[in-house]
Amino acid sequence: MQIFLGAPFTQDINENTKIMSSQKTNIITGLMEYLENRGHVVKNAHFREKFGKDLMHPLVCTKEDFNEVKNCDLFLAIVGNPPSGGVHIELGWASALDKKIILLLHEGFDYSPLVSGLSSVTNAKIIRFKNEKDIPRLLDGAI
Repeated sequence: MQIFLGAPFTQDINENTKIMSSQKTNIITGLMEYLENRGHVVKNAHFREKFGKDLMHPLVCTKEDFNEVKNCDLFLAIVGNPPSGGVHIELGWASALDKKIILLLHEGFDYSPLVSGLSSVTNAKIIRFKNEKDIPRLLDGAI
């Protein structure tokens, strides 16, 4: 299965270093490894743009992300806390393209009703988590 993993990106780039923290990078790479070890092909903007070291121009990265959503079998979205505007755009694309969606939402955070109610209009499943390290365990059986 081809999976596009969406997660907060530019909001998590450190102003001084211009890259994501190792903590945030490890969450993304760990989740990618988990999925790849289960036979999935995983695409991700963070990885493609070297976690901030090689940011693409907005006109380029937008088209790339859209094409990845268009070509995936599953859009796996860490919506973020605070929620990521970019992930929200990708959710709109995935919904409009009738993609299978798994939303990963932080427990205890109130998301927009349009996010938490997305399963009423498209093939979306919500998984709530307390800690990002729990995500792989929570995904077992969900994909």
